[in-house]
Amino acid sequence: FGIGNTGQVQQLPFYDEYARLLHPKLLVLVFVPNDFVDNAPVLRELRKRLVWFRPRDQLSWAARARNELADRSWLAFWLRAKKRALFRSPPDRQPRSTWEAEAFEDHMQYTRFTMEQFKQRADRDHVNLVILTTYTWKLRGTLMFERLGQMVAALDIPVIDQGDYILRQGYKLGDAHWPHDSHWNPAGHRWAAEALLEYIKEHPAICDGPT
Repeated sequence: FGIGNTGQVQQLPFYDEYARLLHPKLLVLVFVPNDFVDNAPVLRELRKRLVWFRPRDQLSWAARARNELADRSWLAFWLRAKKRALFRSPPDRQPRSTWEAEAFEDHMQYTRFTMEQFKQRADRDHVNLVILTTYTWKLRGTLMFERLGQMVAALDIPVIDQGDYILRQGYKLGDAHWPHDSHWNPAGHRWAAEALLEYIKEHPAICDGPT
């Protein structure tokens, strides 16, 4: 269950209103790096809408054209993605300002709160809870991944690392996504399922029995 552009904090109601009714034995939270931002709604909206703090009629014609194209044109979307890839911040870079550091801590606090809520629900409903991290964590360096690992380890929530599974199979991380889109291609979906299946085979009790 889920919806695009949401983090775990917005996914809690999906568990409460839908998934819980199925009495699941296993609950898998798929976690991607930008979930830290998506778990902090105010900061997420600030990041997305900062350009609109200035009235649109005060923007230059070039700025208005750029914004319109970004909303409507696949070519403009692709060019923007290529630009981001070329000028992406290096993995594990340190915050550039006190504000940025404080914003990141807010992301962490929202995420920690949400993980605690999922853990409480899982314990209450006798559901086994695991987190599946996507291959993209390996492309962002180790700092964020370590912070997430420390957070969920304190709550005794296991982590299944899709990136680790891909590399152990002898594949490249880049083989898990489309050429110009970081979302899973068919291979990425398959390797996510295989990583989860491997974990279940190694921990059969997580599905309430050897079957």
